[in-house]
Amino acid sequence: MKIASLVRIALIHNARSRKNRRNGSSFAVEAQALLGKDFVPSDSREGTTAHVRQLYERGIDTIIIDGGDGTVSTALTAIARAYPANRLPDIVVLASGNTNLIAGDVGFGLRGMEAIRRLKAGALRSSIRTPIRLSWPGTDRMPVLGLFGGCAGFARAVRIAHSPTVLRFAPHDLAVGITLLTTFVSLMFRKSREAWLRGDPLRIETGGHVYDGQSFMFLVTGLSCLSRGIWPFWDAEPNVEGLRYLDVSAQPESLLRATWALLCGRAPRWLRRHPDYVSGRTDDMTLVTESDFVLDGEVFSAAPDGVLRLERAPSFRFLHA
Repeated sequence: MKIASLVRIALIHNARSRKNRRNGSSFAVEAQALLGKDFVPSDSREGTTAHVRQLYERGIDTIIIDGGDGTVSTALTAIARAYPANRLPDIVVLASGNTNLIAGDVGFGLRGMEAIRRLKAGALRSSIRTPIRLSWPGTDRMPVLGLFGGCAGFARAVRIAHSPTVLRFAPHDLAVGITLLTTFVSLMFRKSREAWLRGDPLRIETGGHVYDGQSFMFLVTGLSCLSRGIWPFWDAEPNVEGLRYLDVSAQPESLLRATWALLCGRAPRWLRRHPDYVSGRTDDMTLVTESDFVLDGEVFSAAPDGVLRLERAPSFRFLHA
């Protein structure tokens, strides 16, 4: 789809993101001079929401998000709180963070002033994505939006990636690779293998179905592709829309064989039919788990009763150069 013109532009800028720190403040200075009060420094979700409400009041219809996955999550959450669902702005994602999984799917393709100049020129492509809305029913915690999350073994792996020991010796992109390697190494030793493979208690309620047991890993996404061809999801039912999810049972059979297939973006017939691997789409689901939940790299502690709700948030249009 071609976008004819873009009139009112704002920028949410994360000066703490890895690429912005490395490249210095020249872009921020130039962008702030150009955009004035429509230049917004990335803050907490509450602080960003207050700024975004002012953008809505000023009629901003296109918001650039300059940062990594966490910055995109913070910005989308603020936008969903400040804008009516039927008047959401177009989104431009500049890949500037420690992790840029979202930008790999819906990123603009350019950064810095080059991106702003290209945006002002118009005639852009676009795609629609539906974020995950994570909430904690029965609590006063505000819902948050994101595009890739999970719990059980996924949360355990992210905690390793975020540990000071890993981050001290590697940038985060490499730390994620080290985490995956550490996970597989852990499976080679009996004590750690048993701890990982026994999983975490997880009850999933979705579409009238209930899955209740131990989970080795649970993943969910609103994206349509991941980096390097990895795609650990498949559509159990054709022509069904919604968030994609995967649950791998504790002590799964043929784990290395399944992992290799999914890392290559394939879901062979035997995997689709195997009861230890359940994938599909849903508009909403309820999880009951003692595990933390990770959404776009941020770790959220479990609610006291362990209940989480995952729903399709309003759809956003992302622009591409």
